[in-house]
Amino acid sequence: MIHATALISRQAELGENVDVGAFAQIEAGVRVGSGSLIHARAHLCKGSVIGAQCEIHMNAVIGHTPQDFSFRGEPISTILGEKVTVRENATIHGTVGPVGTIVGDNCYLMVASHVAHNCTLGKGVLLANGALLAGHVQVGDAAIISGNVVIHQFVRIGTLAILSGGSRIGMDVPPYLIGDGVNSITTLNKVGLRRAAYFSPADRQEVKEAYKILYRSKLELKDALIRLRKEFKSPAVAHWVDFFSAPTHRGFCRLRAGGRRGAAAESSGD
Repeated sequence: MIHATALISRQAELGENVDVGAFAQIEAGVRVGSGSLIHARAHLCKGSVIGAQCEIHMNAVIGHTPQDFSFRGEPISTILGEKVTVRENATIHGTVGPVGTIVGDNCYLMVASHVAHNCTLGKGVLLANGALLAGHVQVGDAAIISGNVVIHQFVRIGTLAILSGGSRIGMDVPPYLIGDGVNSITTLNKVGLRRAAYFSPADRQEVKEAYKILYRSKLELKDALIRLRKEFKSPAVAHWVDFFSAPTHRGFCRLRAGGRRGAAAESSGD
């Protein structure tokens, strides 16, 4: 079902059973996977690859030129996996080079969210309304970025992390944790760990014990990681160690009891 007013380049490739709504635009070189639905006025820019069974809603823009002052008109690419949903007025900018901006399978980008150049989203990531990702941000699988969260460039958000609404994040948020307020974390995402089918009860227990060493033992990070390597066998804990051991541009968010409420109490002297 291709609406008569849709503007589709002859150099675009559409898979089987693709629907395109009124006044949607699909530029040259775009590839759209089978079973995808492109709603009215959506705009798919040159260099975009849309996986199978995706849904792009009204006024969403995929793969436009990056807001990068070093950009000089080079070819850019944007890659969406399968079953990705992009809601109204959301924007995803392209990245110079073949790797591109990457949005993994089963991601859900809500209204007016933004993914900048050089970003990578893992599988099952949720961006709520108004969530804003600056350039070079990496988001792990099944992370949840709540409404109106802003994330600084080069920040990493770990697997199964949750960022509370309105948070301002300029440092890395490790996997399995809840970020709240300004560059702070509060506790484990216990609900997310429990719902993750790939984590066994034993995995969850090891993560809880490792969390105590990382955040309750008062050990320096390097010493805490030594203990985690020696004392735990779970791949979930090993993923934590890998995250902390990888290079970081921004450092790591610190534990703050109560998140922004705790910060307010500290500033008021309570």
